[in-house]
Amino acid sequence: MRHMLVASMICVCAVITYPAHAADDVWSASYDAAAQTRYIPLELILGARWDGKREIAMPEGSFTENAERNPSTWRGPTTWLHPDTGATLLVYDRGRRGVGQKFALRSDNTAIGRVADSRYGISSCDQEAKYPLGVWKQGETREFRYRCWYGSGEAKRLRATSSLITIEQIDFEFAGVRHALQVRWILKETDNPREIDNRVYVFAPDRGAVSVR
Repeated sequence: MRHMLVASMICVCAVITYPAHAADDVWSASYDAAAQTRYIPLELILGARWDGKREIAMPEGSFTENAERNPSTWRGPTTWLHPDTGATLLVYDRGRRGVGQKFALRSDNTAIGRVADSRYGISSCDQEAKYPLGVWKQGETREFRYRCWYGSGEAKRLRATSSLITIEQIDFEFAGVRHALQVRWILKETDNPREIDNRVYVFAPDRGAVSVR
């Protein structure tokens, strides 16, 4: 009888110490409502499962976005030699309908961006910021300046480029999915106010990009 009582006490303590967790607890914990800040892991951008650790990891696999029109698939990471800086990088190959891109983390881990794109005559880029990572605040805008090379051979030219990332909605419900993130990305040449591109992206847990406009 004494042994049975001890076992029962241990079982009760275990239930109290280790409660069951809801599926979205890690995403709830990533958002600080009082400070209006959120930790954005790479898993949110890819649509990969996240364990809640606040570290920029590069999960391995194939991840297809859930945007309605022309979704992209990310595959990787693999090693890639940057043709213009000589650096060896870990990259994801991202492709959709004939468009091929390579994405790598910025060295400061505040964003992930393209290092190669099959469009626009781009040979490569260095330190682009396309999607935010790490801790960001509601309404925050950051400007990133970086380099891109265009063309090939003797005709190759270097262009100073900048991107602006703004957190428009840091934690909201989108199409019934909780903890979505909405960001605006604007691309410019550094010394030219004209916008080259202006996009709004919505990302959702376990789904990646669910809206692009």
